[in-house]
Amino acid sequence: MKRICIQLATTFLILWAGFTGAQNQQQRIDSLVMLMRTAGREWNNYATPLIKIGEAAVPGLIKNAEDKTLNQWNRRISVMTLNQIDSKQWVNPALKILFDENEDPVLRNHTTAGLRGEDLTFVKTELWQLYNQTEEESYKSNLAGLLLTADTALAYQAFCELYQSETSHLKRNALYNLVRIRPKESTAWYLNALQCGDWMTANLAMDSLIHSDDLSPDDFFSIYNRPGVSEEVQWRIVYTLGHSKNPDFIPFFVEALQNEKW
Repeated sequence: MKRICIQLATTFLILWAGFTGAQNQQQRIDSLVMLMRTAGREWNNYATPLIKIGEAAVPGLIKNAEDKTLNQWNRRISVMTLNQIDSKQWVNPALKILFDENEDPVLRNHTTAGLRGEDLTFVKTELWQLYNQTEEESYKSNLAGLLLTADTALAYQAFCELYQSETSHLKRNALYNLVRIRPKESTAWYLNALQCGDWMTANLAMDSLIHSDDLSPDDFFSIYNRPGVSEEVQWRIVYTLGHSKNPDFIPFFVEALQNEKW
């Protein structure tokens, strides 16, 4: 009988400790979430522990993100914190904000980071429509990224457009995703990028072609000898082929070195 009483007492203490621990954690979450509602530059002091807590902190942060009485900054930092927790609870509220035309475009753009990698096939039509309505460059690129898990054909179409219209990291990102969607077309895309005026995109193309096992020398030679081709493009071709260590390219290199422009 004494042993049974001891076991019951021990079980009660364990349950009580668990209840108390959960209660204390919830109080801490509530306190941190409340601080996020008025936080300024110090917001990471509250966001970091909430991210460590994880799933249990999500409902409170969603309330902050959805609360239109808060200023945009405080809603935004709640969204950014939610994006780093990676919770399924956040998907539908994030989509609700994303598709709300009355919401701040910057806030809507921030929600895209929390939706990356999620299966969004059920909203592919809405995403495509929003992509076509959007003019801001980075926002448009982020929406194209969401289309990757909604409809790859639409994603390919979006990144084709971005590749043609954008520069710098947005163009390079578009190229990266185009060859990711259709790897069999990668060589053609890289050869095209080798000739573009954007150095970041061209560098990605050169690095990729250097490590490619599917090099076609004739493709490079036809570009190199094309009338009006720039010296910069010719240099990129020489640089790329130079990493192949193929002795068959030596006559080409000798001819290139004789070029008066070099």
